Amino acid sequence: MRKNSPRLALALLLAINLFNYIDRQVLAAVEEPIRQAFHVSKAATGFLGTAFILSYLVLSPVFGALGDRVSRWMLIGIGVGLWSLASGATGLAMTFAMLLATRCCVGVGEAAYGPTAPALLADMFPIKKRGRIFSWFYIAIPVGSALGYVLGGLANYWWSWRGGVCLVVSPGVILAGVAFIS
Repeated sequence: MRKNSPRLALALLLAINLFNYIDRQVLAAVEEPIRQAFHVSKAATGFLGTAFILSYLVLSPVFGALGDRVSRWMLIGIGVGLWSLASGATGLAMTFAMLLATRCCVGVGEAAYGPTAPALLADMFPIKKRGRIFSWFYIAIPVGSALGYVLGGLANYWWSWRGGVCLVVSPGVILAGVAFIS
């Protein structure tokens, strides 16, 4: 896929980005049930997002530099696999500390993907096409965010908050596998 089909690469990275934002917003959709399950304050559940952002913030530059030295597809596969499995671990967390640790791991996985995917697209498409290409890539932000709230809410209604955060595990693992073979 790397050399022969930039469009397929864009489609894969768009799908990954979509699940990236679904995963981020599912947690927000099930924040109240999490707060009740662990008997913590709103500030504590709000810190789950802060922990994710801090791990992402600290490690994005590291993975960005690494993406200039090793296979970007490998980093993307590792990142997507890690954040998908960490999302599943979020659904299995038995304590709030475990939940916090899993959200940090999601941030690490996304830090491996975040700076690497746009760099990969920039390598694959000429400058004159990049505006259009990035508009497709980044359309996943509002669409995935909206889907995350909806899917998280529906999963919480049908199963529990744990089902909501586990929604992205299977698609994420599959997408990580495709990235590895790309």
